[in-house]
Amino acid sequence: MAISTVIALGGIGVAAFFFLMNRSAADSLASTFAPIRTLLLNKYYVDELYDAVIVLPIKRISETVLWKGVDAGLIDGTVNGVGRVVRESGGILRLLQTGSIRTYAASLFFGVVLVLGYYLFR
Repeated sequence: MAISTVIALGGIGVAAFFFLMNRSAADSLASTFAPIRTLLLNKYYVDELYDAVIVLPIKRISETVLWKGVDAGLIDGTVNGVGRVVRESGGILRLLQTGSIRTYAASLFFGVVLVLGYYLFR
């Protein structure tokens, strides 16, 4: 515990020297070790690697397969297809609704004759 405390206090002392007392030394040190400084500023490029290897493939799969394929294609297609079938069948059945009681009675009579004929001649 004492060693880590000494290292922490030493780091605070070095930081105070470079950034409070001698700013030009910090700038010259930064220009001398520019590649290391860039590597450290970019956090070893871990975020860029994670983004390229994990985030972007998941995002592409989500957009192309899950969103456009499953959601828009399968789910929306099913819902819209059911709605289209109901609308089209309603349009066809609308032709049978005339509002005339005689037509309905005749349809009922012919329906009963067809059902009885089916069972009698089977």
